[in-house]
Amino acid sequence: MNFLVDMHVFDDKHQGTRTYLKGLYLELIYFAKNWHFFLAANNIENLKNEFGDHHNVTYIPLKRHNKFYRLLIELPLIIKKYEIDYSHFQYITPLFKKGKYIVTTHDILFEQNEFKKFFPLKYRVINGLLFKYSAKRADILLTVSEYSKQKISKLYNIKPKYIYVTPNAVEDTFNLLDASTNLNSLEKSNEKIVLYVSRVEPRKNHLILIKAFIELKLHEQGYKLVFIGSNDLPDIELIKYLENNKELLKNYVVWKQNVSFKLVKQYYANCALFVFPSLAEGFGIPILEAMMFNKKMIVSNSTAMKDFNLPKELTFNPYDKEDLKMKIRNILSSNDDYQKKYDMILSKYRWENSAELLFKIINSHHV
Repeated sequence: MNFLVDMHVFDDKHQGTRTYLKGLYLELIYFAKNWHFFLAANNIENLKNEFGDHHNVTYIPLKRHNKFYRLLIELPLIIKKYEIDYSHFQYITPLFKKGKYIVTTHDILFEQNEFKKFFPLKYRVINGLLFKYSAKRADILLTVSEYSKQKISKLYNIKPKYIYVTPNAVEDTFNLLDASTNLNSLEKSNEKIVLYVSRVEPRKNHLILIKAFIELKLHEQGYKLVFIGSNDLPDIELIKYLENNKELLKNYVVWKQNVSFKLVKQYYANCALFVFPSLAEGFGIPILEAMMFNKKMIVSNSTAMKDFNLPKELTFNPYDKEDLKMKIRNILSSNDDYQKKYDMILSKYRWENSAELLFKIINSHHV
């Protein structure tokens, strides 16, 4: 069976869909040795570095970066040329269909009334049409959490039995560190780091964490607040607060972009507390990453983050700053060890589990 995977996300900055595709297909390529995988992207060398050489993998270079050209012309031509049986896309499929399509719709938060304000109108209108169209015409529709499955079913009017959950996960070796990669002197001078790893945009709720950090006077107790993630959408309230409190925050709040994966792991390993205050997520991979290092954590109890079923004392209402402050105080003063609970959660979220499930789904559909 010939299998095409649109890997264009590997040509751009790191994001959740890259983690999903890499984790899923490193396992599936090994698991399904009789299938031949055609991996398509502009930067083939980058793909080879990520996936390596395999007898059942062919790397297909895309000629242009324009997504409309890719979907309307390049990918359909590749499907025809290599007689592809199944093609796997993230969110959006080509307009013309040949062979069978697998679509992973990670989330549709922008379609939900309570979260629409966090997304530009143009994004909502265009992607609302394309995501729904692609989901409905998919031969196999995947998503990454039970929460997303429920929302896709309700808002796109697709029966739950036709939506399969192939969750995100973390590599078993994620907590192995590169000895040559160290935190710079700014952070090494103070090991008491409060960490948040996420893109910067309004729904990510950075501001509540900054306010809680300052009001708890953690900076006076030797803590430093470190944010790792790219600036994706401007958060006006956050920008105003940072500008009005520039002098207070400059020595205690650190913003980092374009951080190597190896260095991000060092921050996980060295933080005293990991906080994930997001208002809305389709999954929340950094939560699993922090678990791999057995870190104290406080996590939003909203949307897909509920799926992790964390102990109540480790979760908070992301709209309630006082709840966050109380939970931070409690966890920092606690000696409780949550490793057994983390291990139980992590055992559910394994790439081999998702790959095996997808393998079974495809075999059940392939007649």
